[in-house]
Amino acid sequence: MFHFNSMAGNACFRGGGGGNSWIRVGWKPPSMGIFKLNTDGASKGNPGKAGAGGLIRNHEGRWVAGFCHNIGTTNSLEAEVTAIRDGLELVNRLGLTNVDVETDSKLAVQLIAGSIFSGERVNSLVNDCRRLMEEIGSTTLRHVYREANACADILANLGVVADGLEVFANAPSCVAHQLYNDAIGVEYSRQMKQHEDVGVRGGVMRQRLEHIATVF
Repeated sequence: MFHFNSMAGNACFRGGGGGNSWIRVGWKPPSMGIFKLNTDGASKGNPGKAGAGGLIRNHEGRWVAGFCHNIGTTNSLEAEVTAIRDGLELVNRLGLTNVDVETDSKLAVQLIAGSIFSGERVNSLVNDCRRLMEEIGSTTLRHVYREANACADILANLGVVADGLEVFANAPSCVAHQLYNDAIGVEYSRQMKQHEDVGVRGGVMRQRLEHIATVF
């Protein structure tokens, strides 16, 4: 069984002047016994040269495995969904279960949840993601802000210049610093648009996606 959830758990506070909202955002480790997969896609030009990347960590924030993938020329949405598909394939290959999947592409989450439709190539990738999530077993898929997805972003950009698909048993040096920051709980301030209400927005999205998930 798999579930779709929105991002939750970010601290929110009001800044001065103009009623701006700010949140503290950072990568959060999964619960003990659960693995977390973060993925991201990059497209230099949209469409342009594109890459996908991601990594799996345990409840201590320790590296389990990761990947980057040069996927040729495409748009950012296809890169994002390809990254989720590649990450789920790696999870499946390693025989892991109980996996939280995070991406900073809300559109990719909505596609896999079945709430919107895209072109044939992306829909094929979406179907791959759904199949893999069913095969893996207990998985969740949620949207997070990019500040909580920084390691995956580095690997996606590495994928743009990679030679095909590369899988890493150990963390490459380019991601080591961010990996450490995530593990010790470094958070970043993010300013929200004035019309956004973080609490209500998250709750509405969570209910909507959980309702959609019951259809599968």
